[in-house]
Amino acid sequence: MSWVVRAPDRDLEREEKKAYSRVRRVLWDYEPLRASHAEIFIDVVSDNVRLRGRVRTLPQKLIASVLVERMAEVGSVTNELIADPDVVRAVADALAQDERTAAYVVRVDARHGVVSLRGDVATADVQEAAMQIAAVVLVVITVRTQMTIGGDPRPAVALTGPTAAADEPNPVDASGVRA
Repeated sequence: MSWVVRAPDRDLEREEKKAYSRVRRVLWDYEPLRASHAEIFIDVVSDNVRLRGRVRTLPQKLIASVLVERMAEVGSVTNELIADPDVVRAVADALAQDERTAAYVVRVDARHGVVSLRGDVATADVQEAAMQIAAVVLVVITVRTQMTIGGDPRPAVALTGPTAAADEPNPVDASGVRA
């Protein structure tokens, strides 16, 4: 995959074409986007720009928006870019909320919407359930499995919260030493 900026969905007016070209150039000049093979759609209507597509990281998503917002010819920016961590979080949440997969440690990785699932599950049915759950998450393009069958379910672990003493300030005596 290489850097991709998709052509606009409609014919642009002269000023919109200029804005589109400048936005494209600004994003192209940002090396992390180019090097990560981001896929970005740029929609321009009047002086409003909408960014859609996929990027590897949350900082890339935020920086793309800021770069475009700083342009004089741009009035507003709508950032609909999807970062891989957003995909990972959405799939992991869906797996954790389903009773068929919640008891297993399934590692989720994503690259431009392609999700890979890893981990040990007890049966082929659990593996299939994980694949189905991940596949219906809206931000997922496709799912690949690298799960192995034969894992045991793990009980949920409840973490205890900090004690009230952890929130109390440590008194300092006159010599500056904490008690």
